[in-house]
Amino acid sequence: MSIINKGASRREFVQGITTGAVGMAAAGYLGGASLSAAQPEKPACTEKVTVLNPLGTPPDVRLKPQAQRIDTLEGKTVYFVNDGFPGSDNVLHEMIDWFKANHPKTTLEYRYKGMGFGPEAPALWEEMNQKADAVILGVGH
Repeated sequence: MSIINKGASRREFVQGITTGAVGMAAAGYLGGASLSAAQPEKPACTEKVTVLNPLGTPPDVRLKPQAQRIDTLEGKTVYFVNDGFPGSDNVLHEMIDWFKANHPKTTLEYRYKGMGFGPEAPALWEEMNQKADAVILGVGH
């Protein structure tokens, strides 16, 4: 067994414990003793324990068809909606710049919805239902 000084550093302490454990295991092996023989036997457990699965049963998944693609972006209105996640505004503004350069006849609308479904969300969804031909929802990290 190793001796650990009272003022030992953390490294010396861990090395001392490791050396002591290895030494005891080696002594037991070389001496012919097994580790299980040194420990008292525990009685077998006969008590049953009931365990419940906390996940439950997930609801059925109902598939919804994707929205129909629009035939062209020319003359259409595309809404870019920022949902408030960090970085989503950067991605959306880059996309808007690309659309301006590549589809100049497309009307681009940027809106900030914010996280969650606050009081502004129903009005925004209604506006997009009436005016948008396409919506791009930005999710950042």
